Formats: sequence, structure tokens, C-alpha cells
Amino acid sequence: MYLSSNLFLLILINLINLHFSSSSICSDYYSSQSSYQQCECEDLSINGQSTISLKCTGQTNFPNFLSTINYQSIEIESCLEDLNFELKPFYDLTLNTLRIRHCNLININDQSFINIKQFEKFYLENSTIKSILTSNENFQDIFISDSFQTLKSLTLKNIHYHQINKHDKKLNLELLLQQLPRLYRLELINIYLDNYRYHDINSIGEYLTYLSLTNTHQTSLLPIEYLKSLQRLLIRHLPDIFHSQPLIASLGKLKNLKYILFEHNQLKTIENLHSNTIDDIDLSSNLIESIDEYTFEYVPKLRQLTLSGNPLNSIDKNAFCGIENLQRLSIHIKHTQISPLDNCLLINYPQLQIIQDSQIKLQCNCQLMNVFHLKRQQINANINRIFKLNQMCLFKNDTSLYKQQDVGIHLYELENYLNCSNINLCNNDHLCQERKIKILKTEILSPPPIQVNPKLSSFSTSLYSFFSYLLFPLLLCFLYL
Repeated sequence: MYLSSNLFLLILINLINLHFSSSSICSDYYSSQSSYQQCECEDLSINGQSTISLKCTGQTNFPNFLSTINYQSIEIESCLEDLNFELKPFYDLTLNTLRIRHCNLININDQSFINIKQFEKFYLENSTIKSILTSNENFQDIFISDSFQTLKSLTLKNIHYHQINKHDKKLNLELLLQQLPRLYRLELINIYLDNYRYHDINSIGEYLTYLSLTNTHQTSLLPIEYLKSLQRLLIRHLPDIFHSQPLIASLGKLKNLKYILFEHNQLKTIENLHSNTIDDIDLSSNLIESIDEYTFEYVPKLRQLTLSGNPLNSIDKNAFCGIENLQRLSIHIKHTQISPLDNCLLINYPQLQIIQDSQIKLQCNCQLMNVFHLKRQQINANINRIFKLNQMCLFKNDTSLYKQQDVGIHLYELENYLNCSNINLCNNDHLCQERKIKILKTEILSPPPIQVNPKLSSFSTSLYSFFSYLLFPLLLCFLYL
């Protein structure tokens, strides 16, 4: 036992000495050179291979990167002077991730990113492209480089251009996906995308699982069903594409789609949504006023629904019929103090996590009084935890005598304001069994009344007719005598 302990201690000491005696890449190359004083270097070991992560802030030019070093990441941000790409600063590097933020870029050309090995992630954010020297004078030309054939993740955010022709600022999404065949994550924010041009797109986006478009200025989008591997779709500030094509109806064709986020798109409804795979929907900051019954009956796997920032007035008690396991509902609303929830939802969905603003109160009605009695009498303990016996509700004052704001009252005072029966108005046994019949009003047009124009006659003609009828019986009397 004693020998084994000493042997273990000896091995541990040797390992520690070996660690300190071995030289690190950062200490050998990035400690004393003045050109690297603005760079933070970190030694890493990934899959047994030595590599480094380099973060440079406040640069006046590109550091002299070395082709003999394996770079896990290079980050350049808050440049003091323009970054000149004319000398191909990343040529022949082994680099996994490149991130450039808050810099001015000049002399970008077709060769600026060539021959980068193992290049998988590229982030260009909050930067200005001051000059482009590519063949077409378009930023998209840089992605022709063979270095981008292995790229898996691309983020372009808040890119500004010093170009006269507005068209030269635009990227074509279909072409971009052709240039980046291995891409699985694409995020484009506040840049210009061209409208869909109906190219041959059968083979694009084969591996794309994440697509996020924010304020990209186009009015149409490529048919989303061609992105067959898509799992997460985020679209913000692009209301026109929901009107120019059946985008929502096409989602059912994506068999791997799990999450959709459609923020700030002026949506008033979420019709024709059919999906057996979507489990998370975010419709924040749209124009949705109501959620009708069976709205999500064709999205059976839905677990989380976010409706915050909409002018919601009502959520029907059968709105979530057809959903197997709804777990979370977020309804932060700023325009009102009264909850849009049908109070029967408190009993019908006792385990549902409902998230709403603290100042929002439930609506005072017979349903709520029914829930209050059940809770107080402990007849039904399965009531949503958002409901509390000591809370207040808002009573709508619709009388003409009291034109004032809605009145907040305690639940135990409801009997003084409402005349309700003891019938269970939220009977779970009838949940999702009765569907409101939407009567289509068909106007039956009756034939127009036939207008008969009265025959015009003079007064003399009328007298003639009168004496003619009178003369005939007188003549009969004369003959009889």
C-alpha cells in the first residue's frame, strides 16, 4: 500500500513537471512581440491537438498570422483603423472560427479568404465595407472561394456599404446556399436580401437546420419546403413575405421543423398551420386580437406558445383542443389590465404554466365565480396555480350610469355583483366536444318586384265607363216591362 502511494505521487510529480516544461503556443508566439500586444491568447487542446484562441481588440492592422499554428478562433473587434484585406491576411491558415466586429473593411477582393483550411464558422457584425474589389463589386463574390465549401455557420449582422448602386448591396439567398453547400446555420440581420428569382433550388440547403432572417428587406422568400432539414425558422420584420406567398401553409411540408418565431410581422391570425413536428411557436409583437377554438388542432405536438406583445382580447376555452401536451403559455400584454383568458382554462389546463404581467387581472364573470367556489370548497383541487383565492378580478362596468374604468373587486365579493347559477360552467367532461358552428351567411336574393305601370286614363274616359255600366241594367229593365 505504501509503495503504491509513493508510485502514484511520483507519477503525479512527473506529469506536473512535464506540463510546466512543455512550451505553449501562446508563450512562444504571442507574449513579447509588440504587434500582438492588443491580442489575448489562450492555449487549448481539442481532441488531443494543440490549438489557440486569439482575440484582438483595438487593432490598427492585421496581425501576422502564422500558417504553422492551428487556430481554433480568431476574433478582431473595435478596430482603430481600416482593415486592409488586399494582402490576404488569412491565406493558408488552419482556422475554425473567424469573427470580425465593429471594424471598417477595405479592399475586399476575390482572394481575401482563399485557402483557409478547416474553416467552419464566420461572423461579420456591425461593420462597414468601405471598398470592394471583387469581379462584380458585390460582397457575395467572396463566398465563391473554396474556403467556404466547408463552412457550417454564417452570421452577417448590421453590414453597411459605401456603394452607390443599391442593387450591389443585396445578397441572393438561393445563390448563397449554393455557394455554401455544407451550411447548417444561417443568420442574416439588417442586411439586404434580393427577392426570390425562381432559380433551380432542388439541391440547395441540404444540411440547413437553422435559418434566421431579420429585417432583410425582401418581399418574397424562396419556397421554404425545399429546405427539408430545417428545424428552426426565425423571421422578424418581414410582413410582406407572408402576403406574397403561402408561407405558413408550407410549413407542414417540413418534416423536421420544431420551432418557429414570427415576430413583428403584422400577423392578425395563424391560419392553415398544419404540422406534426412543431413544438414551440413564438408569435410575439404581431396584431393578433383573439385565439379562436381549435386554432392549433393540427399542431398536436405544441408544448410552448408565446403570444406576448399582441393586442389580445380573448383566448377561447377550446383554443388548445387537439394539443397533446401544452406546457407553457406566455401572454405578456401592455395594452390592457384584463386577462384575455377564458376562465375555464384555469380548470381545463391546471398544469399549464401561464406567464403574464403581474398587473393583469382575471375577468370577473360567472365562470370565475364557479372556479372560486370549486377552489374554496376543495371540490376540484386541480386548478391552475395562477389562480389565488385572495386575488382580485376586473369587473367590466358597462352601465350608462357609471362611465368609469373597470372596477377591481375581490373574488369573495363576486356574489354581490353577479347573479349566477350553481351550474358548473367549466365542465371538463364537455371540453373539446362541442365545436361552435360557424354559419356562413348566404344572402338569398329575392327577385325584384314587378313594377306595373298603371294605365293612364282621362276623366272623360272614366265617366264613359261609369254610364256604360249603368245603362246596361236599365236596358234589361225596359225589355222586361
